[in-house]
Amino acid sequence: MKNEYAPQNARFVYGTKASAMNLTAYSQDLISGTSGTFTAELANLSSSTDYYYRAELDVWDPSKKTYVTIAGTIQSFRTNAESPTPDGPGYLANYEVPAVSLSGTGTSGSETYDSGRKWYRYNCSESKRAVATHTWTSNDKAMRNYTVLMDGNRKCPVWCAFAMHKTAWADNNVGRKEGWTDDPAFPSEWQQNGVSGYSKGHLCASNYRQSTTNQNKQTFYYSNQAPQFQTGFNDGVWNQLEQAVKGAAPSGRDTLYVVVGLLFENSTTVSGVSIPSHFYKCLMKCSFNANGEMTAASGCAYLFTNESHKGSSYSSFITSIDAVEQRSGIDFFPAVPDNLEASAESSSQSIF
Repeated sequence: MKNEYAPQNARFVYGTKASAMNLTAYSQDLISGTSGTFTAELANLSSSTDYYYRAELDVWDPSKKTYVTIAGTIQSFRTNAESPTPDGPGYLANYEVPAVSLSGTGTSGSETYDSGRKWYRYNCSESKRAVATHTWTSNDKAMRNYTVLMDGNRKCPVWCAFAMHKTAWADNNVGRKEGWTDDPAFPSEWQQNGVSGYSKGHLCASNYRQSTTNQNKQTFYYSNQAPQFQTGFNDGVWNQLEQAVKGAAPSGRDTLYVVVGLLFENSTTVSGVSIPSHFYKCLMKCSFNANGEMTAASGCAYLFTNESHKGSSYSSFITSIDAVEQRSGIDFFPAVPDNLEASAESSSQSIF
């Protein structure tokens, strides 16, 4: 005999129109039992779109001797705006990209590891400097991977900027796809494939880009690494900070914006390559409302000398974004609204 108190096949139905007949897409069945709450993650939704949904549950109707569907009221939510796809110099207005001074017209070309996707490059007003963004494919759409400022005179990047979000840049655990190679956006003579005595220190970490194999391979462009002291730094506090930042990647309407860069204060040169005196990581966590407007921001930075810090914790090297701006001469996060930027950049309190 059927138990009239036993619900079956809880689910959500949803669609883009606010009427029951248009709620045609289904989540998976979520519970089967006598009681409980349920949630669902909906995939492949369009950005900046209003969705309508209601909960449904199948219950036993003794008079009809069958299960019937009962439904809740129709409710709604709006998806976040998608991270902008690079399209000319407009991509330089993204929240994580530092201020850059451009010269001339831009160029683009095919990514090495993602057929059909492009890199976008603009020369800077300074000689032998250029900024480029790399893209990859997500659900048949072009998504930003990271933006890098390259210095051909130093044969080293200056900074690498990128965003982190658990859904937009999902961790699918594709692994570390070794294979360092030239960045197709820059001349080969601007790049170097390693310096004796130093490790290739990732700026945008391989472990940050685990959505697809091609996305991960792009983190192995020579433009995304710099000579870094290994023992007690690359394998120590730097790795610890990388893991902490990855764990802090938010979901929902929050996004973590990151700039990883280098200082060259009285730096040495090895085989024509400038050795960074410092590595830094500037972090800005931002919240947005349903209309895509930024409502809150918090920030901090970490600054390390390029040497062993064995036995130290990365937390000992925390500072403010303002302090790194003063040392580097770079304006970080210029697209963040001024009323939020000032307090976020002056803070030296951890954001995670």
